[in-house]
Amino acid sequence: MKKLTALLLFIVTATTLYAQSLQFYTGKRDFLPIEILMEDGNIKKGFAQDFMLPDVATFQFIGNNSEKSAHLDRKEVRFKSSKDDTNIQLIPVSDIKSLMYTNEDTNEVLQLDKRIVKEINNDLEMESKGRVLMLPLMEKGPINLYGYRSMMCKANFGNSFSSGFDGNEDSCQLTYVMIYLSKPDETVAVAPVDYSSLSPLALFNMKTLYKKFYKAYEIVGADCPEFLKKVEEARKNDYFSNKTFKENKRESEPERKALIKGKKGAEAAKINMHFKTELYTKMYKKLIDDYKQTCK
Repeated sequence: MKKLTALLLFIVTATTLYAQSLQFYTGKRDFLPIEILMEDGNIKKGFAQDFMLPDVATFQFIGNNSEKSAHLDRKEVRFKSSKDDTNIQLIPVSDIKSLMYTNEDTNEVLQLDKRIVKEINNDLEMESKGRVLMLPLMEKGPINLYGYRSMMCKANFGNSFSSGFDGNEDSCQLTYVMIYLSKPDETVAVAPVDYSSLSPLALFNMKTLYKKFYKAYEIVGADCPEFLKKVEEARKNDYFSNKTFKENKRESEPERKALIKGKKGAEAAKINMHFKTELYTKMYKKLIDDYKQTCK
């Protein structure tokens, strides 16, 4: 537990420690192929600007509000019907249900869904008010897993007054994976813990934070009594713990070492980042899998 607490403590204080050497990448983004599912059911096809590349679920940031830095709280989308079109439309997010854009390098289609995000407070209750965000879909299922990776990245250029980052993940360190839980047909998503807003003091009582995760799954899976038994079982067994994290890491190490053997630089960094991301998200997927199997 001490190691995990120390890691998270570093995350919270990293802005102070590296303020001169880290920078959120703010380079101008190209217009990307996109389909916009409107609230009225219509679909608009064209190109939109201001998306993070190469992975919509990955944002390099500095500061305390990663959701804002990553434009998840955008109020409008810059859209044009063709790449050469000079007429840019500003489509209000209030009129949008989902965004599906295509990474032109990989042809991968990535999706963002609009949700009212509500957090679990210290009384283990879901807050009454929320904030509207366009959430990156990480895994689709009876309970959708939304989220993004947050990384601290060394500056590639600049000086002590102004620095920049060129988007190469080779110089980045994964700090945490932020997750949100929501049913596919619901408008609300539950955020168990907002890591970017945690104080160093909160990290010395990890068990209190873990209680919020159990509560989040209970809220999202409240329609299935058998699943709630699974959540209670996980709670009794201290599933959300440093022990589970270490067990998952030990299981994945042989595959990671085999893939990284003989590789260096950016290629090795990409493999390491993939496994670190999987390590963080695997813990969250277990109860989602329980819901799939129990609540058919």
